[in-house]
Amino acid sequence: MTKQLELSGLKREWIDDCESRVAIIGYALGQFTADDLHGRIPKPEHHNWYGVLLAKLKNVGVVRRVGYRPSERQQANGRVVAVWEVV
Repeated sequence: MTKQLELSGLKREWIDDCESRVAIIGYALGQFTADDLHGRIPKPEHHNWYGVLLAKLKNVGVVRRVGYRPSERQQANGRVVAVWEVV
């Protein structure tokens, strides 16, 4: 069993605010990456929060990972990111 990490109040509020937005974006795009969330949801305090948000959505069965591809964001320097779709 995976242990859930305790989230700070601010991070929890951001995640709660963004959960439904990600589902809507996912339905609209079909498949998406964290890159697609930039500029479409409120900017988090830390860039790692995108991963926390997607992990939570995966754990509750809202999205599933369907692959990987290089990031299209220049700041990411081509690192590999997960490709998601709404379940």
